[in-house]
Formats: sequence, C-alpha cells, structure tokens
Amino acid sequence: ILNQSPAEFSEQKVTIEQGSGASQIAAQLAEQGVVKSELLLLLSLRYTVDATQIQAGTYKFTEPETTLEVARTLVSGELFHELISVTFIEGMRAQEFAVSADADLPLVDTEAFLEQTTGLEGQLFPETYFVPDDFSTEQLVKLLTDTHEETLTELLDGASTTLSTDEIVILASIVEREANTPESMRTVAGVFMNRIAIGMPLQADASIEYVIDTPLGELAPGQLAAELRELDSPYNTYLNQGLPPTPIGNPGRIALAAVIDPIESDYFYYITGNDGEFYYAETYNQHLINIERHLR
Repeated sequence: ILNQSPAEFSEQKVTIEQGSGASQIAAQLAEQGVVKSELLLLLSLRYTVDATQIQAGTYKFTEPETTLEVARTLVSGELFHELISVTFIEGMRAQEFAVSADADLPLVDTEAFLEQTTGLEGQLFPETYFVPDDFSTEQLVKLLTDTHEETLTELLDGASTTLSTDEIVILASIVEREANTPESMRTVAGVFMNRIAIGMPLQADASIEYVIDTPLGELAPGQLAAELRELDSPYNTYLNQGLPPTPIGNPGRIALAAVIDPIESDYFYYITGNDGEFYYAETYNQHLINIERHLR
C-alpha cells in the first residue's frame, strides 16, 4: 500500500545524518511524511532489508512508495545531491579560486584548497562547473587540473609550436590579462613571440601586477611607469628577458589557443586605447604615435 496517493504526494528530500540508527531514521521519515507508519518502516529496516547498508546523506523521494520500497531506497546507496554551480573566471589566481570555491561549496576550505594547489598556478582550468553539494576539496582540485590537462592536450593535437607546455601556460596567463578578445589575444601572443625571438623583454604590465598584488587600475596615475617598472623581481618583465618563472594566473581555453596558434605579424608594440580598441605598431616611433593618438 502506498504511503501517499499520487494526488496528495509531494516530493521529499530526507537527509540521514552520520551515526543515525534505524529507529531514528524511521522516526525521521515518519515525521517528514515519507511513510505513514514509523513502526512498519522500522520493522522493514530490521527484518526485510540490510539496514547496515544505509549511508549518511540526502535521499530524494520523487513519487509515492510503499514502506518496503522506502526501506529499499534507503539501502540502495543511491544518494541524491543538489548540483551547485561554481564559476572560476579566466585569469583568476589560485587564491581567488580558493575564495570562490569556499563560498560556494560547503565542504571546500580555503586553506586546504591552497595547500593542495601549491605549485599548480596556471593548471586550474577556469570554467563554470556543476558539482554535487558534497564535493570535496580534493575532488575539486582534481576536476580543475584534469580539465586543464584535457583542454591543453586537445589544443596541442596537430598543432605546431616552439614553446614547451610550461611556457605555453605561462605566456597564456599573461595574454589572458593583457588582451580581451580572441583576435587581440592571438595578436598580442604574436607580439610577445616576436619580442622573445629577438631577446626583447616582454614588458607586460600584468606580470608586475602579479607581484604587487594590486590591480593596475587602482594605482595612482604614473605610479607604474615611475616606480614599479624598476621593481627588483623575476616577474618584472621590463627588467628581465623571457618569461617569468611561473604563470601569473589561470588561463582559459581562448588564451591557451592564442599562444599555441598566434597571429604572425611584424608588430612589436601594442596599446589598448581609451576606446578599448587595440593598436599595434612595428616600431617604437609608431608606438609613440599610437600613444599620443589613443591614450592622451
């Protein structure tokens, strides 16, 4: 006999806490209206099914069931979990990943996340993920790194590049912060490749931003040029040739693809104008003209 008729049935979610006994579970389901008889469910749990198979967690009852069917559902091991959406934006650092994950996922802890991602900056793939509400820190880190590896492997399939995998990720993390569209990312990536080819410093403001841990837009006018480009740091790509020692954030698919397949050009300079458009130049004098025209 069904505990509720289809007409009067309403969907139920029941969370069984760790350490709950059969009598507690029977009382809980009767109180929540999943079964009519607490005693009948208790007898079913004790003598008809193996109650030791009941796992702590949330169970979802989507249609009317008999008391015996309810008991079998509880021992089936088919836990129900709400899917939680957690979004990581392209270019975010591991620290920012940790804060977002901690805020959205009940079992993810900021300190544990940072501990488990030590040395993984750049390998945490930014995306919107839908995961169960009991997703652990370890599971999340594995999801992020596996997705990064799978994406990079896919993009490299059949591609031709002179850069190593580590170099691709480092440069992509800079391109992610320096450009903002697929075309500008590919063009800026090409500019950086041109600079690398002749031993010219990358001169990427984003790498300095990583060191000072302050958004460039929050600095006083002229502060970057006057002070920070002289900063003694391996991440200062004005003073040091080549790539910084590690990624400065976690690049997404478009930035990785841009570095693997950049637009070839004779450009060595670029700016983002006050209108948001990118302006490129082959020579420093042309670069100065672009600054005068589009940034003054």
